This record gives sequence, structure tokens and C-alpha cells, in this order.
Amino acid sequence: MNLVPQILSVLKSGRAQKVLLVPKTPILMKVGKRMTPADPNAIASPQDVRDTLTGLATMANYQIIMGSSRASDGTFTSSTQDLGRIRVNFIIQRGTPVIFVERVPSRIPALREAVPEAETLKDLLELLESKTGVVLFTGSDADGVSDVIYAALKHVNDTQNRIVYTVEKPLRYLLNNNKSVVIQREVKVDVESVAQGIIQSQFLETDILYVDDIPDRESLENLIQVANRETLCLARFPSRTPMLAIKALHHLHSSESLFIQVLRELILGVVHMEERGKLILYTSPAEKDALFYGD
Repeated sequence: MNLVPQILSVLKSGRAQKVLLVPKTPILMKVGKRMTPADPNAIASPQDVRDTLTGLATMANYQIIMGSSRASDGTFTSSTQDLGRIRVNFIIQRGTPVIFVERVPSRIPALREAVPEAETLKDLLELLESKTGVVLFTGSDADGVSDVIYAALKHVNDTQNRIVYTVEKPLRYLLNNNKSVVIQREVKVDVESVAQGIIQSQFLETDILYVDDIPDRESLENLIQVANRETLCLARFPSRTPMLAIKALHHLHSSESLFIQVLRELILGVVHMEERGKLILYTSPAEKDALFYGD
């Protein structure tokens, strides 16, 4: 049985913003770190979960070929009439999916809401005025970091005449053209890979590029190439600390010495979100050197 209506009903009720569907369990509502059955008596069979994934994929026009390598995991978004957008993540275990569905907030926070500290906001606005370079956003709260970035993109869209280009898997928010022109590309829907999406931003002479992850060496090298061509690149790289993010990027690159020389010069600042949501900016030469060369 396709359980999409039941999942959407849970999300619409407001009891939870996230649900998990695992074979031989009820639909699980996730609130914070706690999970509660939506209906303890309604147990999903493996076939129910497969039918539900098919139903969700059909809503999103996302192709899943069971038994292929591509079907081992996936992420996609879909629009619904009553809820707005939902995000679906799935993995396959022994031929049966495990599905995580999340309601995507429809309202992008204002930049002053996302960054309430006046001095931090001032420093971030200065970074957004830059014409070239990389601003790295880190923090273990991926959704919180994404909200800050989108608040920044919305500010640019509302106040500046620029070409804004995003590469995401999947899209978190939709931005309508305002003073800026916004092109949003979803990996595996609009473009095959993050690396390909990054390099194709050059076709449009993009002013601001946002990449929501740097998954591999090719993506990192393409980001460096684009940042060298008068494009301001905003990149999210989830990490518990900014120094761990820099070290992880080291490991992606084939030449650590080249990485140090090139990326150190390109990075304008690192914006890190601590566990309690506080933002810390590392923008001075001494602060950036500590991240790159510290132990």
C-alpha cells in the first residue's frame, strides 16, 4: 500500500516536520532527537515502503530503477498542494528502502533574523559585496547553516543586480527573480553531478555561485577554477569545527601544497555555526592562517 497520503497527513497536522518510514515499523514522527509512532497499530510492510517510495518519486518526476546502483540511495524534492515542498532521502537495505521525508520551510528567514549579532551581520555583508573568492560555511547543523546562506542569497536577490547560480542536492528553497536573476540547479534532476554544475556556472558569467556541498576532488578543483574568474563562491561544507572542514578539504585535493597556496588565497572568510546557533566569522589573515596551518 502506498503510504504517501498518511505521511503527508502527519506533516500537514503539524505534529512533526520529519517522518521516517522503515519496513516492519509504523510511520515514525521525528521531533528533535525523539521518534514517536504516528499510529502504533499501522505497521508498514516491505512492499508498503517500496510502494511509498515509488509514489513519492512519481510526484517528483524522479526516476528510480530498483536493482541498479543508482537506486542504492537518493535525494529529491517535490511540491505538494497543501504543504509546499517536501524533501525525500532514501537508502536501500537488502532490497527494501528506508525513507526519510521532511517538510521544507516555505519562508526564507530575513538576514537580520538569521544573523542577529550586529557585528557579525556587518562582516557578512562585507563578504557578500566581494566580487571574487570563496566564503566557506561550516557547522554540524546543516539546516541551520543552509538557512543562513539562503538568507544571504535572498538579501542579494532583493538588493543587488547580480546573476546568482546554485548547485544543490536537493533544493532547500526556491528563490524567485527579484533584482537579481536566480538559476537553481538540482543534482540528478537538472545536472548530473555537483562538479558539472559548478563548471557550467561559467556559461552564464555568474556573479555569485552557491554550492551546498563539496563531495569530491573534481568539485573542489572546479570551485577553485570558478573562484579564480571573478565569481563569489559560497560553499557549505558540514563539519563540527571549521578546522576539521579545512582538513577534510585537504584530503580531497591531490596536492596539499597546491591546496594551501591556492585555496588559502581564495578563501575570503569562514562562517561557522556553533551548536547553539551562534555564528563566528574567521576573516582576518591571522584567523585564516590558524585554520589552515594550526594543529
